[in-house]
Amino acid sequence: MAPRKTKKSSKARGIGVDFKKVKNKVGRRLAPASNVTKVDIKSKSIILVGQSVAADKKGLAVNNRRLTLKELFQQTTHHNDNVRKDALMGIKDLLSRHPEELRSSAVSLVGKLCPRINDNSKAVRQALLELFQETIFAGLPQVLMCPLIPIMMAYISSAMTNLVTDIRIYSFQFLDALIQSYPSLVAANYVTQIIQSVVDFLSKPGIASQAGGQLRNILNTLLRFLSAYEKKSGFLNLSRTTCTENEQKVPRIFLSALHSYKSTVAEMTSILSPSHKNSNNGEGPDEFPMDLAEALVKALSSCWSECATLVCCGQLPDKDNLECMIKICSAIRFLVLIIKPELEQQLQLDSDITESKLGTDNPKLFRAGKSSHQSWIKEHLLPFLHRQLIAPFPIQAPLINLPKEMGEPLLLLNLSVFEAAMYIIIAGSSIYVEQYAISKLLNYFVDILNGQMLSFLGLSVGNFDKASEAAYLRRVLPFLPWLLLHIDREYQLRILTAFTNLFKSCKPTSKLKHLCLACIVKILQQSNRVEEQACHGTFMVDIFSFQKQWLQMLPMLLWELKENHCSTSLAVLKVLHYLGHTAPQCSLLAQEYMSLQPTLIPFFSTSYPSKSKNARRLYGPFLKLPFICQEMALDLLFYYDKFSTAFLRAIAYCLCTELQVDLVVRCLEVIQAVYRRGSIQLSDYLSFIFTVLLESASTEGRSKEENYKHDSRMDTAKSYKRQRIIVGALCSCLLQIGDQRLVLHLLSPLICSSVAASPPPIVSFGLIQIINVLGTFETGLCVPKSLFDSLPSFLRDYVLLLAKRCFQHRINQEEFSISPFLHPFLNILAKSLKLSEAVLRQVCMLTNSGGKGNLYGRIFALVQIVSTTSARSKVVKNLDDASLFHSFEGGRALDIFQLEEANASSLFQTLTKIINSAYGWDMNDKCKMMFVAKK
Repeated sequence: MAPRKTKKSSKARGIGVDFKKVKNKVGRRLAPASNVTKVDIKSKSIILVGQSVAADKKGLAVNNRRLTLKELFQQTTHHNDNVRKDALMGIKDLLSRHPEELRSSAVSLVGKLCPRINDNSKAVRQALLELFQETIFAGLPQVLMCPLIPIMMAYISSAMTNLVTDIRIYSFQFLDALIQSYPSLVAANYVTQIIQSVVDFLSKPGIASQAGGQLRNILNTLLRFLSAYEKKSGFLNLSRTTCTENEQKVPRIFLSALHSYKSTVAEMTSILSPSHKNSNNGEGPDEFPMDLAEALVKALSSCWSECATLVCCGQLPDKDNLECMIKICSAIRFLVLIIKPELEQQLQLDSDITESKLGTDNPKLFRAGKSSHQSWIKEHLLPFLHRQLIAPFPIQAPLINLPKEMGEPLLLLNLSVFEAAMYIIIAGSSIYVEQYAISKLLNYFVDILNGQMLSFLGLSVGNFDKASEAAYLRRVLPFLPWLLLHIDREYQLRILTAFTNLFKSCKPTSKLKHLCLACIVKILQQSNRVEEQACHGTFMVDIFSFQKQWLQMLPMLLWELKENHCSTSLAVLKVLHYLGHTAPQCSLLAQEYMSLQPTLIPFFSTSYPSKSKNARRLYGPFLKLPFICQEMALDLLFYYDKFSTAFLRAIAYCLCTELQVDLVVRCLEVIQAVYRRGSIQLSDYLSFIFTVLLESASTEGRSKEENYKHDSRMDTAKSYKRQRIIVGALCSCLLQIGDQRLVLHLLSPLICSSVAASPPPIVSFGLIQIINVLGTFETGLCVPKSLFDSLPSFLRDYVLLLAKRCFQHRINQEEFSISPFLHPFLNILAKSLKLSEAVLRQVCMLTNSGGKGNLYGRIFALVQIVSTTSARSKVVKNLDDASLFHSFEGGRALDIFQLEEANASSLFQTLTKIINSAYGWDMNDKCKMMFVAKK
């Protein structure tokens, strides 16, 4: 039953009540009265940040958000990750806008930013790494960064031991950036810290599968550090070795070489001050701890095993693990070089084969190293070589056809394994004990030389980049000379044959060709050392057949290189130079060296017929090569026992104005030494000297006759000075031949033929100087009659042309000293009265055509001839005044108004004084009478 509803009271409460009583609760404030006035005021304030006068940032370095460096430093410790990241990016922006702030605030920057290396946010660490790499490390030099390295290394070491794995892995990226920017500073004093951290990280089981791609970055950091340490320790080791052996004398076997005076030991000793000798006292790199090296080898070995199991576990090889295995091999190689730093110099292929640099002749420089180090290598590295490297070598893919991007890493992996294995074997000073293991390496080496780089993988040749083939070969070629000393005959033949084919096939302009030349030098050095010492490990094959093939390819290679690849041309010349001075006399190799003369002629110059009667010359690459190449090419001539006429002529043609004068003199010295040794016949030697005399004033590409007609390039003061030096050297060579009269008699037909061709004065000077040196004696002039008959007109033309050149040089205000070129001319006249009279008559019989230059030349010739004692006496005794001035009077040549030039007027005054003293009458009166008659 529903409840009964009660009726509501219809009356309101309080209605009908006179007074209302309100009940208030205790503690509640009473309501204000209705008539109360409100006096409280409420308002909102507007706060503008940065509007204060005290916060004015005008003149301060700020970023794009107008934040100073101090404010950004405060934000780097903010609790929000994004704020910290933005602060780092703001610092980067500020430093890019104000680069001067980097150096002035370097200490505060490093001190405030380094704690962020342990930041929990990956984005903050990445921003910090970019700030360090792109801004701070790029702008701070090594001098300013040196005191800050310990601060950074302290925080990096702390991050390497952080409990968070991501922070530990990221710390290696900071270390890598620091090593990349300051390798010597980091490698100097932090060996133990870095190696211990790397060993701790790599020693964890399953690191290859857990770390994934991060393992590659850590190994890359390790490689960068080992490379920096190896370079630092290797340089100091070489410096100490050089300083302690700077008193060692150069072996006598190399004193005969023309380039032996350039001693590398002396150069290196001179640049090393006493402070460098003890550079390891507190400043050099720490001694590499052998216990850590052993731990590092074990850690790398375990990583190798883990990566090897993961490489081929799928359908395609894992690229990350392949790269990790390649880096492990490189780390082993750097470790071997750190333990035995002289190994790098021993395996280095250098085409600079000057005698002071030959490693085989300075055994102390390439010493075997500490016996403890060798035993350590045999104890710890050889087992690693046996178990991990050689056992699965060559490492192959599970599939037959692989894509190109997987073929390249497999090829690089096998190259790295081969390289590391060879370093371990050579450092251990012994071939690996198991013939099967070393045979796998040798077979692989032969295949690489033959170009079959992927044959062992079952892949086609086109599955790798052919452009990188030369780079691959450059990694394995340095081991070739060492292997030839320690392997049996069968492999020697295979390796030498493959190398010879490689040398023939590679392009002349490639870097591989240059490396092959350096390898040839190393092989020749070792073969000569083996023959001299007759030690164990002698070449079992007859290497002469291969030497012959190499030698026959060198002249053609010089021609193909032209002047565009000077380094390779220099390497070829050095190989020839080395073969020349090391080949035993009367040996087969020396005979092959002698047979290169016809093939070397195009390298210097050749002649070819032209439409005119005279042959034109084609100059080879010799003239356009640098000075050092030309010098080396000329020094090759010293080692020839016989010279063909064509070869000497080709060399003489090259001694033109395009060649520096000191090289011309050097060539003459070399040829003179060869002649005194009896390797050149006298007729060929005289012909060579005379050809040099004529060709030394010729220009490139022109024959002798063309240069006589177009001698404007030769008509300079510099050319005359050059000719004086060359003529002096030629006369010195002629004086050392023997009897002067006999030599002049042999040269007289050549001189007469040259005189008949009317040569320019620069060439005539050499002919006159030879006559002066060989034909003048205290008793007078002694020359053959045929030569004497052609001298008057020749000497007249010479002095007139010389005067004309002097007149032109003075007009052009060019410095030109005529005295050295007049001395042999005047000396010949002073020795023969008959010749002086004949030359004087030749001058007086000239016509008056030619203008002021010809007039100047005639007056100049008269002054020079009459000034000699012999000519003056002849004038007084046999000539009268009418005969002397007959030609002048007929043409009015001595007209005073024609002598406007100051030089001609002064010469005329000199002439009048000489004639006045000879005849005793006034020459000026006679000239005035001639002038009045003309009027």
